[in-house]
Amino acid sequence: MRSGELIAAYIFGSVGRAQQDHLSDLDVLAVVRNGRGKVADIVIADLIPLHLRSHKLSISWYGGDRLREMYRNGELFAWHLHNETAPLYDPTGFLCSLGRPAAYKDCLADVDSFCSILSGIPAQVTLNECNATYEAGLVYVCLRNIAMAASWVLCEKPDFSRYSAFALSGIFPCPISVQEFECAMHCRMAGQRGQNPPSGVDARFVLALFERLEPWLTSLRLVLREREHGQCN
Repeated sequence: MRSGELIAAYIFGSVGRAQQDHLSDLDVLAVVRNGRGKVADIVIADLIPLHLRSHKLSISWYGGDRLREMYRNGELFAWHLHNETAPLYDPTGFLCSLGRPAAYKDCLADVDSFCSILSGIPAQVTLNECNATYEAGLVYVCLRNIAMAASWVLCEKPDFSRYSAFALSGIFPCPISVQEFECAMHCRMAGQRGQNPPSGVDARFVLALFERLEPWLTSLRLVLREREHGQCN
């Protein structure tokens, strides 16, 4: 088996923005040379400063060629990295060498994709109420990704924060409360971290979230299409 070769490693996410809290994972981008595979997780863990080691480490592995492609394509994650990374190991200045990503042009496509996933949640939770915690967590994932994409158009700058859905302008406020959003977020974290899910999450809770979000997301997509049409004229 060939051993991987680490090109660079960067902190991103809430810690990269210096907005971390007790719920934050430590998101690390590990860039490896194509065709060599990953390095051992301990190699990345050893790079973490002591004051950040209390956070759960979450490593995203990418080959250098894939990141170059993402920058050329103007993918939203490329902008996330361009705006909000702190180097852990960067001997060649890898991300800087990629320059500025191309403009992000897939906002509507990305929003539509996550709306499509969201639209399947009522059927799943109705089919089996035991799915409620998982589907509530999926509501969080979809809503957060939809908001991050929409922020490219509806915010002064892209908003990759946890609460980006509550920062969008030019549209009615998000119709679910911060408390409900955080409950859905904890459902997602419970599944990822093996923790107990929050109480009170059942099929009715998930369906109520969806019923309020559906018309709001329809309006959001209309606003985004109008903005896109206006830019094309």
